[in-house]
Amino acid sequence: MNQPVAHDVARPRWQAPTPREHRNYPYNCWWVAASSAELGRELLGRWLLDTPVLLYRRESGEAVAIENRCPHRAAPLSLGCLKGDNVQCGYHGFTFAPDGACVNVPSTGAGLPAARIRAFPVIEQAPFVWIYLGDPDCIDQVPPPHDLEWARDDSFRYVHGMMPIKANYMLLKENVLDLTHFGYVHAKSFGISDWVDPPRSTTQGDTTSYHQSFDRSPLPPVFAAPLGLAPGTAYNRENYGSFVSPALQIAAVDFVEPDSGTITGRFRVSHATTPIDASRMLYFYVIGRDHGTSPEEMDGLLKGSETGFAEDEAMIEAVQDMVLCDPRGAGAPEISVKADAPGIQARRIVERWMARESG
Repeated sequence: MNQPVAHDVARPRWQAPTPREHRNYPYNCWWVAASSAELGRELLGRWLLDTPVLLYRRESGEAVAIENRCPHRAAPLSLGCLKGDNVQCGYHGFTFAPDGACVNVPSTGAGLPAARIRAFPVIEQAPFVWIYLGDPDCIDQVPPPHDLEWARDDSFRYVHGMMPIKANYMLLKENVLDLTHFGYVHAKSFGISDWVDPPRSTTQGDTTSYHQSFDRSPLPPVFAAPLGLAPGTAYNRENYGSFVSPALQIAAVDFVEPDSGTITGRFRVSHATTPIDASRMLYFYVIGRDHGTSPEEMDGLLKGSETGFAEDEAMIEAVQDMVLCDPRGAGAPEISVKADAPGIQARRIVERWMARESG
């Protein structure tokens, strides 16, 4: 008996899940979906940019990202299980390949081309797994994910983590672009009290950067101990960072011996903020240094960073609540000062990304 030939269903034109007027994040951008350490043979379901995403690894170890929604009755596929490299829905057993094709419906004994779900491009550059959720026709026009070169430097050791935050992703981006908050939000944790003056700032294309020099400034304990120095030692620091894309910001501190001008230590942080929706985000961070790298010291770095980032979380969520509850909305006053320059430039850069996406 002749069997029917399965034909792929033509891919419909891509549409943004959420209209531009209800968001401030572009879809045509590479975003962090997970850390490399999070992905394995367990199904990981996440909401990223208003989109249900399922993440896992093939038996070969390759990362996979597909839509986390069965088109049959909307069950999250993350409640199912892996059958080799395919995902079987836990509701009625519809099974999907890594490319999104529905390869089996148990009640019919065959695949169903009309039930294809979307598969998302991924790029793994440890420690991050990046995902593209935008228009497939525009992917070649989008800058690739930023490579954290220092994370591959054998002289560095790093720690990383992720925390969900109930706030718009730009609130954290502006937070790490204006470090004058250190002496207030982190007075009890980091103890960095000398970041008072606005830094030098520059903008080139879609990158905005800051740079602050500290000459013979007393080292707080969080910096002194890993260098093997006494707290309060007069030392030079070069503190700089950049808004690289809507998805990522990078920051650095170089510790410089005042008399010789020798760099005696390098400290690096990467802040990746991926929107869940307009008022929630996933914050992925990587923190590394080339000194004070014993396991005990790195564990202390992670714990201390988690304490400080929790302080940021509390403040940012309070700001988000204020913005959402204030009946004046966009009409509420907002005053900016010189220290806000990198954050203001970041807003403008995001607007340019949004404009390019809308064409």
